[in-house]
Amino acid sequence: MSTLHYRYAGLPDQQLLAQLYRQLIEEHADTGEAELPRLLRRVRQWLSRGYRAVLFESAAGETLAYALFREHHREIYLRQFLVLPQARRHGVGRQAMDLLRGRIWPAGKRLTVEVMTSNPDGYRFWHAMGYRDCAVTLEIPGLGNGDSGIAHAGKVLAVANPDSRVPIPAR
Repeated sequence: MSTLHYRYAGLPDQQLLAQLYRQLIEEHADTGEAELPRLLRRVRQWLSRGYRAVLFESAAGETLAYALFREHHREIYLRQFLVLPQARRHGVGRQAMDLLRGRIWPAGKRLTVEVMTSNPDGYRFWHAMGYRDCAVTLEIPGLGNGDSGIAHAGKVLAVANPDSRVPIPAR
């Protein structure tokens, strides 16, 4: 694998980010409807609310991977991470994570990511990157409200999302 370059995504990249987001959904690594206009609106919302996107590219400028994350006071929540199919199994994911951890994210913060139960390869990847199981998210999917209705049975492989914390009552 040759050297991976990175750049922060800007306004001209929103369409590309929406297309990459659609790929995550189509690969069952994310949920929801895969209609491009809806995804573009969501990407714009995230970017306007403090999320940052990084594109990882080859020396020739070909997009090979991307990350969408939000930095909080004590942690960084990685909302989306995708290595394009043609770049998988060539060290791109590991190299992208090395760039995130070594050059983009400040050291010492807690790092969190959610993994869909329908994505066992992703689960193995995150464990190989040093992440560990932390919390369980269970759902009863809604129908008719924009949710895909995909049930995620089996073991749950998610960690906490700091954007949707729910207080847990004391016992």
